[in-house]
Amino acid sequence: MERLIWIAALLGLAALIFAALYFVQKKRIERLTERIEDFLVTGKNPLEYSVREDSIAPIHNAAAELENRILLSREQVRDELRRTSTLTADISHQLKTPLASLKLFCELDEGAHMEAQLGQIERMEKLIYSLLRLERLCADGYDFVFEDHEVGQIIREAWESVCPVWPGRTLKIDGSAHIRCDAKWMGEAFLNLLKNACEHTDKGGKIHIRLEMTETTFYATVEDNGGGVPQKDLPHLFERFYRAGDKKENGGAGIGLSIVQEIVRRHHGDIRAENTGKGLKFTISMPVMNLVRT
Repeated sequence: MERLIWIAALLGLAALIFAALYFVQKKRIERLTERIEDFLVTGKNPLEYSVREDSIAPIHNAAAELENRILLSREQVRDELRRTSTLTADISHQLKTPLASLKLFCELDEGAHMEAQLGQIERMEKLIYSLLRLERLCADGYDFVFEDHEVGQIIREAWESVCPVWPGRTLKIDGSAHIRCDAKWMGEAFLNLLKNACEHTDKGGKIHIRLEMTETTFYATVEDNGGGVPQKDLPHLFERFYRAGDKKENGGAGIGLSIVQEIVRRHHGDIRAENTGKGLKFTISMPVMNLVRT
């Protein structure tokens, strides 16, 4: 009987030791997962190599190696993008001086086509400015500040600057979401999407934005009732300088949607476009690890 008691006690002790070890290992895996997710979001604080002799160390060191390779790859890409951005900036800078001179000469001459000439010069200046911003975005030349923000408020602020330029359009927002983002740049993304929707609709046009959060993803859809774009244009909407359908006839530079795509990518998300029965719809999706749960 006494022997059975000892065996039971030893088994109980072994079970406690196993449970304690399991709990410690589980907590280490959770902390490792949090560190990896934080690195993927911020790109900072990569893992250091572990010198422990246990079953978690190989996983830890494999993750550390992957993070180091990601950092090296990012730096190589940034170097290449910086060279491209510098070249674009130099070309753009060289264009600004002759454009300013042309503008001055047009104003002095006051010819019959002065207004048209000044309009084209102004369009060129806007194009250069937009191109510079896009290239700098692609070259990771702006610091993004990721904080918790309410998306509806960001959209409403963007709409306040859009609606006076395109009167007669209405905006409806369904749903709500708090996301971890850079409010300034996310606001610019929605600003460009709202501009695009207004350009594709006439007076009385309606723009509908839906916000949704699941356990893994944040979604935002921006849909207008302007009839959409030709199907052949859909694959090219995010290409720089591409202007679909009737936008070829307006003053658009064809860079706005490229900027939107780059901003969404900087938030580790994706954006796609499709025609609906009413008009054109853009869908933004972002992984939940970038978000603050509510």
